[in-house]
Amino acid sequence: MDSQIERLQALFRKSRQGNKEAYTEFLQQVYPLVRHRIRMTLGDFLDSDDVTQECLIGIHQSLATYDPNKPIKPWINGVIRHKVADYFRLLARRKESDFHEKDFPVTNSESSTNQEAGEDAQGILGSALRNLPEDQKRALELTKIKGLSYKEASSREGIREAAFRKRISRAYENLRKQVEKNLGEG
Repeated sequence: MDSQIERLQALFRKSRQGNKEAYTEFLQQVYPLVRHRIRMTLGDFLDSDDVTQECLIGIHQSLATYDPNKPIKPWINGVIRHKVADYFRLLARRKESDFHEKDFPVTNSESSTNQEAGEDAQGILGSALRNLPEDQKRALELTKIKGLSYKEASSREGIREAAFRKRISRAYENLRKQVEKNLGEG
């Protein structure tokens, strides 16, 4: 493995000097390494190929940030780490928007059935919100009701933004579980 990394580093140095063939070979050599690392992290999800491609694009776009006097492996791993984090952020945003769109389908009709369904959904959601831990309730209130950004809300709560995002994610997950439980009982 070390000889493969040394070869990658040599190819990368040549490509930085304008050797297009070396750059093409570098990409061909780094692709299986990146793909393996992504599959170790994400498993065999359908998105793993997309994330692998994003990593390769990230490597290409970050060429100028690499210091050829330093080992290339930590630099490649850093790009991969950032792209995987981007993927998980995107996934969390998808989950947040999916929660609103799919859990309470009510049409625009004014029929009493729709109004009752809307009232039932509001009651279920209200109950689920009341059962959330206080910190999760505050997190949702700050961002969804008061409209603060995650950065502003995390500052107000006195925690790091990453921890605040995790709190929001847990709140949505708890809401989803409680709503599913309540809908199953009804």
